[in-house]
Amino acid sequence: MSNSILELRNIFKSYNGKDYVLKNINLEIRKGEFIAIIGQSGSGKSTLLNIIGALDTPTKGEVYFDGENISKYLSKERAVFRNKNIGFIFQFHFLLSQFNILENILIPNWIESSNYSNEKKDEALKILEYMDLKEIAYRDAQNVSGGQQQRVAIARALLNNPQIVLADEPTGNLDSKTSQQIYKLLREINKKYNTTFLIVTHNPEIASMCDRVIEISDGEITN
Repeated sequence: MSNSILELRNIFKSYNGKDYVLKNINLEIRKGEFIAIIGQSGSGKSTLLNIIGALDTPTKGEVYFDGENISKYLSKERAVFRNKNIGFIFQFHFLLSQFNILENILIPNWIESSNYSNEKKDEALKILEYMDLKEIAYRDAQNVSGGQQQRVAIARALLNNPQIVLADEPTGNLDSKTSQQIYKLLREINKKYNTTFLIVTHNPEIASMCDRVIEISDGEITN
């Protein structure tokens, strides 16, 4: 039985109908992999991540998640799929200053269910405790350090128990010591929960710590 969780078949992406940002991408991702995606700026890394995360659709080709073709999903179907299956971590944490730490983590659940859940609150507090952040749960989001803010963003990505976490330069604004701590935390989560991680990075040291490295050049996988 295949352990594949995501498969991209003959993916092309164009924004103007003629110049392709992605060209004939074929990629299989297995459950629990910890993968680095590398390449020069403009090589197509973020576009690839957007298609994997159902933020965008391919111009040609098909995307299969757990055996189901999701590439033809309508916008609303993609939104439901993302909230249920995909966690996102970005270079900028995008915490909302008008909410406290706990509220920032609960926002994706509020979007999904449109109500307040004590059960989800308890889950969020458990995640914060696992990350040694429970003591700042009710602190304003702007009153914590950069490393803490990024860990909060990771907690937010994990709340709905996603099968895949997509991280786009998640430590780009952090110093090297804090970056190492963040990647160690991501790896711990990967091992503990068997969560699949795809991490866009320019850092060769971080890439070397991953199970597999996928290099993109001019819209094509080169390794």
